[in-house]
Amino acid sequence: MPHGNAIRSVYLEAEDMPVDYHRDALALWQQRKGDRIGPSFREMPLLDFPPDVIPLISVTDITADPLTSRYRFWGTALTKAFGGDYTGKTPADVPPKSLGMNINGGCARLAKFLKPDYEVKEFIRHNNLFGRALVLRLPLSADGVNISNGMNIFYFETVESDQPLSIFFEEVLKTGANRRFQ
Repeated sequence: MPHGNAIRSVYLEAEDMPVDYHRDALALWQQRKGDRIGPSFREMPLLDFPPDVIPLISVTDITADPLTSRYRFWGTALTKAFGGDYTGKTPADVPPKSLGMNINGGCARLAKFLKPDYEVKEFIRHNNLFGRALVLRLPLSADGVNISNGMNIFYFETVESDQPLSIFFEEVLKTGANRRFQ
């Protein structure tokens, strides 16, 4: 792939994450879940997060069988980065639209493994690393047994740190010019 763009996903154990506010969110989630697979969305109110982190959060409503997901909340920093507010929309609506709902990614991993998930997405452009998105996904459960929501907390870094995130996504996530590999 000498001239294309690609997204490489690597999954880490949630305890191995390098971002401070991700570790703080995981600690809050662990404190509130008790013996259940996860606390409810009501037990993880967005206002319990620092004001500069809330814009980097999305919350999905998840149905496990068949697997579907819809964004209940989409933070303002995500709106800026992805070029739109995806509240009420599905992952198939979010760039790169060619990826859609991945049976091995995001919500599917929460529904399958019933535990926090940490994904490092590396965005490759012309065989060079352009940037990363680190995403902590926390399972939430309305009944303590089944996943009903996922809380996704993002961190973005670009190789050219002065580059706005909107340019980052415009360049790297052009629909139809992407490949995803794991």
